[in-house]
Amino acid sequence: MLKEAIVEARVASFNLHAAPERPVGWQGRGRLIFPPMILFAAAFLVYAPALRNGFVWDDQALILSDPLIRSWRLIWQGFQHFFFTDAAASDFYRPLQRLSYTLDYAAFFVAPAGYHFVSIFWHAAAASALFCFTEEFLTRCKITPARRFGVAFLTALVWLLHPVQSAAVVYISGRADPLAAAFGFLGLFLGLRMLRTTGNRRWAFGLGAGFCFLASALGKEIGLIFLLIWLILGLTQRTRAASLGTAAILAAVLCAYLALRLPAEHPAPPSSAPLPLIVRPIVTARAVAEYAGLLLLPLHLHMEREVETQPSGFNDASMNTASWRELQTLLGLLLIAASACTLWRSRRQPAIILPLLFAAVSYLPVSGLITLNATVAEHWLYLPSAFLFLGGAAALESLGRLNQSGNWKKLVVAGLTIWILFLPVRTFA
Repeated sequence: MLKEAIVEARVASFNLHAAPERPVGWQGRGRLIFPPMILFAAAFLVYAPALRNGFVWDDQALILSDPLIRSWRLIWQGFQHFFFTDAAASDFYRPLQRLSYTLDYAAFFVAPAGYHFVSIFWHAAAASALFCFTEEFLTRCKITPARRFGVAFLTALVWLLHPVQSAAVVYISGRADPLAAAFGFLGLFLGLRMLRTTGNRRWAFGLGAGFCFLASALGKEIGLIFLLIWLILGLTQRTRAASLGTAAILAAVLCAYLALRLPAEHPAPPSSAPLPLIVRPIVTARAVAEYAGLLLLPLHLHMEREVETQPSGFNDASMNTASWRELQTLLGLLLIAASACTLWRSRRQPAIILPLLFAAVSYLPVSGLITLNATVAEHWLYLPSAFLFLGGAAALESLGRLNQSGNWKKLVVAGLTIWILFLPVRTFA
């Protein structure tokens, strides 16, 4: 009885630091090779119409007007300047994004199709890295190989095909999101592998994870969120070695990032009045409702969105819109309460609560509590939606293991299938 209780306790724990390295055969390698191949094929098929697009908005400033992408000799100069050099100053320090444009310029000159091709490539790479991270994460949650493969592939596929990601994929200037996500997810994958290996391989995985986290932060500022997620994952291990390894990677990446960012040339951007503190919770609630609608039914997609009450002044149309905005505020508050309740109810299921916690952590900087250059932007969902879909897929897997039967399961499967088939059609359109 005591032996069975010990085994059961180990299965329920997320701490698998001492788990032995699994032998990897041809079948294991295939599980990590074929899904990314499918994801890459799906990405280029669904986003193929984007190859006909040209340069719009910030593309012209970042590609056609930036002298620092004209030669490989200027790569280091790109690390010493913020965006934008020949346009309005900004707080964006993204040298890796500029480096990707340098490579594009050398390969395609100013042919926009090549730039769009590379952006789609990075989106597919980010989905593949998400798949690898999810597989490793669910391994530590003691989910069986077949089920974790299904959850990981479903998560990566839905995230890849969802139309809300188009703002970060078909807009060349939005490449910062796929770059940060690809390196960030890969860093989490390597970090988790580090925690269950020993010897030289442990050092190799640790160095690889640190490099990826740094590259993610240099791709876009939101990449720093992966360090916080890595810290949470390290704390869940509850071992001294895991805590020291996590802290070492965290400190090294932050020091390297600040050493590059702080000395860089940074002209002060034009200042804008921040939203009043009393308004921010209202905008936050409306943004939650707005984003929920975009994720569930992505029909009306456009780059510029607004959830303020009277952004264009007072008139009959704006007053009618204001009434709907108040209802949106109430809906947002209900969704926030439901999310908090879901987190509490899944507190004993690490495969569900941790992804949902990561989604909340990565969403907070763009939630409206902090004043940014907009109140709502579709590409801000790029990272939080990945963890949200992972938590949702893990919850579906948990429901599927329940020994219950009924029409409701068939309805859920049918509805989910129709929704997933709708996503690539909408994205292609």
